[in-house]
Amino acid sequence: MAGRTMAETITLKDGRSVEVRPSQKGDGARVHAYLTELGASTPFILTFPGDMRSVDAYEQHITGIADGKFYSLSAFDPGSGQIVGNTSFHFGSRVKLAHVAEMGTGVLPGWQGIGLGAWMLSRAIDDMRAIERIEKLELTVMDGNEVAMRMYERAGFEHEGRKKRSIKQPTGEYRDELLMGMWIGD
Repeated sequence: MAGRTMAETITLKDGRSVEVRPSQKGDGARVHAYLTELGASTPFILTFPGDMRSVDAYEQHITGIADGKFYSLSAFDPGSGQIVGNTSFHFGSRVKLAHVAEMGTGVLPGWQGIGLGAWMLSRAIDDMRAIERIEKLELTVMDGNEVAMRMYERAGFEHEGRKKRSIKQPTGEYRDELLMGMWIGD
């Protein structure tokens, strides 16, 4: 497992605290609930409520963490025990892409704007730097998601390209995907 494995409690700008730790066996139902809520709350992520896999599929996916195929850092509301934010990286499985980790991140609406996303992103980037084979971080952000784009830029991600009209919203509206990357290798 890459990075730190212990849970940390952090205090956010509004005084609330969250417990942040790597996802682990038994979190599948909470991951499913989090992604369902996040997908219903914003048009700026790819997850749409109708696209959800089963709880068992998320539980099985979490087992890939121990095998070094995946990284997932979750923030838990100590009151409810529910996931309120997550940053994850999928590692390239092909030889020519094994040096790349592709990121996905999100924070539930009631937990946005108080530093959680930026803190989790910083922690996850630090954890990726600790994995010797990972030299590049990549992500996509939907055109129009200015808040996320600024957070990624502040973290050190650079714009690398644009995939025009690659997203079609259920409303029929098209969005471009903006490609961003960060070199963390030597």
